[in-house]
Amino acid sequence: MRNTASTLALAAIFGLCSCPPILAQANISETGDCSSDNELKNNDQTNTRILNIEADTESNPTTNQAITINSINIDVKPIFDENNPKENNWLFRLANRLHIPTRKKVIRDDLLFATNEPLNEHLLNSSERTLNTRRYLNESTVNAEVRPCSNKADITVAVRDVWTLKPKLSFSRSGGNSDSSYGFEDSNFLGTGKSVSIMHFSNEQRTGSVLDYHDPNTGAYNSELRLRYSDNDDGIEKRITLNRPFLDLSTKWTGEINHDDTTLSESNYIAGDEVASFGHRKIVNSVNYGRRLDALSKDGQYARRVVLGIGEEEDEFSQNNDAISAFNLPNNRSDNSVWIEYQKIYDGYIKTTNVKQINRAEYFNLGNQFRARFGYAASNIGGADNGYIVQAENTVGTMFGYNNMILHSISFNGRYTDHGLVDSVLESEISWYWKNIHNGQFLTQLSGMKGYKLYQDHNVVLDGDTGLRGYPSHFQTGDRKILFTMEQHFFGEREWFSLFHAGAAIFFDAGRAWGDTYDPTLAASANDQGWLKDIGVGLRFSPTRTGNKEEGSHGVLHVDLVKPLDRSDDISAYQWRITTEKRF
Repeated sequence: MRNTASTLALAAIFGLCSCPPILAQANISETGDCSSDNELKNNDQTNTRILNIEADTESNPTTNQAITINSINIDVKPIFDENNPKENNWLFRLANRLHIPTRKKVIRDDLLFATNEPLNEHLLNSSERTLNTRRYLNESTVNAEVRPCSNKADITVAVRDVWTLKPKLSFSRSGGNSDSSYGFEDSNFLGTGKSVSIMHFSNEQRTGSVLDYHDPNTGAYNSELRLRYSDNDDGIEKRITLNRPFLDLSTKWTGEINHDDTTLSESNYIAGDEVASFGHRKIVNSVNYGRRLDALSKDGQYARRVVLGIGEEEDEFSQNNDAISAFNLPNNRSDNSVWIEYQKIYDGYIKTTNVKQINRAEYFNLGNQFRARFGYAASNIGGADNGYIVQAENTVGTMFGYNNMILHSISFNGRYTDHGLVDSVLESEISWYWKNIHNGQFLTQLSGMKGYKLYQDHNVVLDGDTGLRGYPSHFQTGDRKILFTMEQHFFGEREWFSLFHAGAAIFFDAGRAWGDTYDPTLAASANDQGWLKDIGVGLRFSPTRTGNKEEGSHGVLHVDLVKPLDRSDDISAYQWRITTEKRF
């Protein structure tokens, strides 16, 4: 991104140049020597990939018009490098022998380019980002070596496998509650990239058994398939989703078919105490299809899209036999809806490391991403809930100097009826990442949410599970909340035992949730507890040789000791938290 004089002045004021940078500009060189290759260097985790070959037509027409892909070599590396003495022992060799390598076809299906096509760095970047989201891979890179005299490029796709077949036994504690699970999971079944999971779990809300199947790329039009069946003590969950997403600015169309039928028991809380319980069955059916409006923008930096969708949604509520208190059940809801969505997405991706992860490639789109949806929902239970669907979202990022990054998002999701806004939510979040020390950063984050006439089963919650780490689950509820967080991160460079990276954090949280709840008469005495604060320290562990918990994110184990600063007598002076999060 271009730095203006004002941003350079800010950089000078903060002394940014004295610290190691968050990222550096990609270095792309070319030589006229036919015996040499020109490598597009994208395998350095501190390099960004901003330069767009396709957009550089005037300054380098040969790069855009004449260079074609001659070959694609896929290198699937084993879990452990046996050429490295630290990784060449009997246990690691056994793991390599027992592991079924990822099939090269699975890797090839994720590539957005093919032989004999023009070389396009946008597609190389997007393919590398996709590979780095896969649960079964680590350290994925896509490199191009250009031979200027022949105008040919040889592509090398290098990935490293991770161990994915795991008997699952886990325990976590957060917000004063304990969660546990056991079972079997393989996120790269027989090397196909498909995930199969059979689990039994127990948490504060329910106990049950679940069967999950996920194919991140079926091989047909880059489509994704998810199947889920869960038999719980409070109901059954059945879900199927077939989706073809917009993978890149060049993707021409998207589509999705979804069915979800879930029965469960839900509760409402005040100050962490359960005050109401009810049964809830939710059925959702939806279909959508969208297309890119035109060719890419002239400079190849953005795309405009339109998506059309239809759906039906039904919510049915019932009184639980073990209801804690008598109260008015939420009203049953049944809607048919139709909508149209407009998107304008800029490509401003950067590649960096040590922001939300530890020593792992990370990608952030600093370009503006705008989405707006408008539609109509007709109620099947009288016309009182008929209304217009209104949704909008915008996210953007910016760099100040080389060591400061700000990410901001704002969204609105609601319905406008004859009674005004109903079940509508306005949200915003801003995060500042400052690389203030070597192998460390300072994070400041402010987020807020405001609800408008929320349904009784849609409370706004602030607790130990949603950012206020020193307090129990469901501790504050209402129709609005605000949360402020400061953290100092320390990233370790060493890979311990060739198995994980480690780090540490010091943090402070302050927040408040207040306003109307599902039943103002119950909440009048205890709902508004004012601002709550906590401080804490913690260790962070990021596995490097095992599969991730979820597609598109890398799990980081948090072990925190937290002190609530505004506790009541029924809250412990210190809280131990052991959780797996998606960020440092």
